[in-house]
Amino acid sequence: MRKIELQKNNGITLVALVVTIVILLILAGITIMYTMGDNSIFKKAQEAKNKTEEAIQNEQEYMNSIDNMLNEYLNGTGNGEATGPEEIPIGNIKSDWATIEKIAKEIAKDNNITSETEKITVIVDNKKYTISVGDIFEADWNGTSKRVRVLGFKHDDLVDQTVYGGTYEKASISFEFVDCLGTHNMNGTDISTSTNANGWAATEMRTFLEGSNGRGQLSNNSYLKQVKKRYIKTYNDASSVTTSNDYLWLLSASEVLKDGYGEGDTRGYAITKEGEQYLYYQKNATETWNTESANRKKYVNGSAGSWWLRSPIYNYSTYFCDVDNSGHGNGGYYSYGTSGVAPGFCI
Repeated sequence: MRKIELQKNNGITLVALVVTIVILLILAGITIMYTMGDNSIFKKAQEAKNKTEEAIQNEQEYMNSIDNMLNEYLNGTGNGEATGPEEIPIGNIKSDWATIEKIAKEIAKDNNITSETEKITVIVDNKKYTISVGDIFEADWNGTSKRVRVLGFKHDDLVDQTVYGGTYEKASISFEFVDCLGTHNMNGTDISTSTNANGWAATEMRTFLEGSNGRGQLSNNSYLKQVKKRYIKTYNDASSVTTSNDYLWLLSASEVLKDGYGEGDTRGYAITKEGEQYLYYQKNATETWNTESANRKKYVNGSAGSWWLRSPIYNYSTYFCDVDNSGHGNGGYYSYGTSGVAPGFCI
């Protein structure tokens, strides 16, 4: 009789153990969901932090406005009413990259700004700034002033998502050079070794742009944000698209042109897309890829000239695509040849 009771007790203990383990697994799953999921406490905490920082900034701007009102009143120049932030014409900051960096941080915080946004208005240091796609700024390269153009907002993916102080996936402002950084070969200077093998990431052009004679000569170098750029690794293989991390890059055919030599994702003479078309080109350079377009023109030493794209041509192992001096999405050029260098960058 004692033996039967012992077995019964052991059975009950085993059932209790199994139930306990099941409950612990359920609790563990719930814990993981609330700490690691899309609605996790960590993500909610980060969102709360970003909103708090934005509220503090807004409050500081309001207090600055009150302070200005009091000073004007005491000096006999005000009417006792708080004035809004001073509106600053964009021409006043066309080469002030420290202020443009502050504007970029405010853009990052605004969830209403997307890659489809054509115009943004932000307040920085109690001053109101409005920037539109297509606006022209200036940056010095090798001691010479170069025009650069706003391509769009929140288009490119950041490598480091903490560069604006919070956690953000997109770079705030994408620019391109309108005035080329002179001319340069894409990959080698000898026809016998000229190639587009391994695509953009393997080119001498990329090495040049990242070096002391490229990025190192830019007046706004310290404000550039590294982003992820897609490129075709094998010229005739649409499935070979991969990604590089760049501060300066040449635009791809698909970032400039809306169509190409064939159907589907062909752009210009590239076999497939390497990123989406920037808003500037969507809104302004609406002509087909193989026709002239004034809005696709770039300039070398003051005159319209051809400029490189990072896309290899689909049917030649030695060519890269380019845009000619009339804005025509041209067939391209041998990679040992020279063409205009008009890189893009993000702030």
